Amino acid sequence: MTGKFIGIGVGPGDPELITLKAVKALQAADIICIPKADVDKPSLAVTMIQPVLNARAVKPEMLELIFPMTKDDLANQELWNKNADIIAQRVNSGKIVVFITLGDPMFYSTFIYLYQSLQNRHPHITLEIIPGISAFNACATSAKLPIAEKDELVTVIPSDLNEKLVEEAAKYSENLVFIKCAYRLKELIPALKRSGFTENSTIAIVRRCSMPNQTVSIGKLCDAANWTISEDYFTIAIVKKQCFTNNNNNKGEVCE
Repeated sequence: MTGKFIGIGVGPGDPELITLKAVKALQAADIICIPKADVDKPSLAVTMIQPVLNARAVKPEMLELIFPMTKDDLANQELWNKNADIIAQRVNSGKIVVFITLGDPMFYSTFIYLYQSLQNRHPHITLEIIPGISAFNACATSAKLPIAEKDELVTVIPSDLNEKLVEEAAKYSENLVFIKCAYRLKELIPALKRSGFTENSTIAIVRRCSMPNQTVSIGKLCDAANWTISEDYFTIAIVKKQCFTNNNNNKGEVCE
């Protein structure tokens, strides 16, 4: 039997947002790899696929793989290589191995580094990637706020981008998406204003999108200065240069 490795994006949080193709792969998997930043921390991705696992007559092996969040590139590479070798061994024995990741596997995902290590060290392994709904797409729907329309430009800003780069990027974009760094919004407001955004520019902050404890705040950029913005890892901000009017009941709500 020929083994296979499948990277699966399980979406932003709601188990019902997992794609049909992902569910089919989870139902057929012999082994499900669970990425964890720390061995003692629970996996949110596992809770999202639990309904699929509960429906299986034969339970798959659950293989925890540690991917600590550090900036030590050498240590990280050693771990990625080690985990790639562990997966390759299982695949070479004929197993269908699935790796689950939040959002989409190819968008700011741990899976990317694992995928690169597998390509370099085990290029003959059969590999498939199943896309998932990215968190920022889900956040836009939760806020009922379009990310872009017509010929508008969108810029995605990661957590460590410095203020000068944020300011420069914002000059050329009508829509900004702040990934994993919404808590920096207050300190970046002056830079956004220098780039053409105004006090009336629309801002939405979504915490734990599509999860039971989701919170949504929508208002103007001037409002955000008075909001309490959580440092929760699962918080995304969308800022639109123009004022976008909707009838959301969440307008002015404060993120806790």
